[in-house]
Amino acid sequence: MIWKSIRAIAPASACWSAMSGFARKTAETVSEFASIAHNLVMDVRDSYRPELHYMRGPGPKWRAKHQPWPRF
Repeated sequence: MIWKSIRAIAPASACWSAMSGFARKTAETVSEFASIAHNLVMDVRDSYRPELHYMRGPGPKWRAKHQPWPRF
């Protein structure tokens, strides 16, 4: 009688382990998708554009400060 109850429980636990494996895999897939979507949104929203911050060379103040001394 005890063996019948154990056999009845065993398939249910196997079903739970299979279901938890499926749930775990689904959660991992959803997590990976969310990560990819988050990275894509952050790349689109990234407002840094290096061409706007490109230094074109020294300005007039630098030239005035580093101007060579006149020689006599």
